[in-house]
Amino acid sequence: MEGTSEKGLWECGRKCTPPPFLLKTYMLVDDPATDDVVSWNSEGTAFVVWQPAEFARDLLPTLFKHSNFSSFVRQLNTYVRMSMNYIT
Repeated sequence: MEGTSEKGLWECGRKCTPPPFLLKTYMLVDDPATDDVVSWNSEGTAFVVWQPAEFARDLLPTLFKHSNFSSFVRQLNTYVRMSMNYIT
């Protein structure tokens, strides 16, 4: 890896906390009460939004300032691209 991204990742260690977006997303997915709408896949490595309309209408506004599923996906993709920069 070039630059400081790898160094920054390792220096962070236990002092860093995930961004609020990721923490809130984790809370939604990990809550057993939401499993019919969103849950972990069988391997526990990803999550599936089973009912996007309900997810946007009922769950997003509980932790986010909007109920726009497309905006949620765009923001999630931003974090996926950022994490890929650390891997490659």
